[in-house]
Amino acid sequence: MSDLRTLDPETREEQRAWDYGDFPYGLEPLIMPPLDQPAVLAPPPPDLLTAYDVERTRAALELPPRATGLALPDSTDALYWFRWITGHQVTMLLWNLMGALVASIAEGEDADDRTLTDLESCTNGYTAMLQYSGSCSPEIYQALIRPRMYLQHRGFSGLWAADFAPLRRLLRGQAMPWMTGPAGARLVAAVATNRAAHEAVAARLVPAGKSLLQQSVAGTAVRPTPRTAAIFDNFFMTIRAPVGRDAVVAQLLHRVRAVALDLAANGSPSTADEILAPLRRVVADLPRFTR
Repeated sequence: MSDLRTLDPETREEQRAWDYGDFPYGLEPLIMPPLDQPAVLAPPPPDLLTAYDVERTRAALELPPRATGLALPDSTDALYWFRWITGHQVTMLLWNLMGALVASIAEGEDADDRTLTDLESCTNGYTAMLQYSGSCSPEIYQALIRPRMYLQHRGFSGLWAADFAPLRRLLRGQAMPWMTGPAGARLVAAVATNRAAHEAVAARLVPAGKSLLQQSVAGTAVRPTPRTAAIFDNFFMTIRAPVGRDAVVAQLLHRVRAVALDLAANGSPSTADEILAPLRRVVADLPRFTR
């Protein structure tokens, strides 16, 4: 792994800089394709999105945990609110790319190994984001995050995420007929790991409790609809606009770099690499998505 002390001064200063949001650990809006319009190849809107450099993101992913000279959050609340919102935004971007891959598989045909491997990579990235978003203590989750979701909607649920809908069967562990061969088996294993990680995070943050959706079943449970999808988007600072696949990839790179800088400044060696290793694999494959 790279160490700040071994880098030339210009690169070292670049990696120290926090360039996400208006201040360290600030948030940014996410711009996603409309629900009925998959991302296509098109240039990002001018002055709205910047095409972030893959190599710059990779350099941040190689910073050692507890690197010195990096931006620190003003408070614990600021750190974990950043992780909750930004981690979910990364997840939504990964779901969008996965949805396009699933849609590309012709009905009645097996998926090729490259597609299955990309789906495995994105699934592992999603698992990493579960760990990252849910890295706060149960006390912080109960005091900071859960009340804000409740105020948004008493039955607030991740099941309302529009980009999750095309992946519901896959990510709930239902083996698809096109998941064949060794690459298909690896995807099945990645999904199983993802489901176990989701259950572990939920059990840690809400011990012996229920999600907001489960808690509200008797009174105000709401099934996923375009309206609940909009509520979910609103909470995670997401707007829908006609953006291309390269804009989706650029926004993903931008957020992955911020996550890497956060973990280099605040993460612990025992957990940071579990999150960063899957992201390195995702970033290595991202240029293919814009071709």
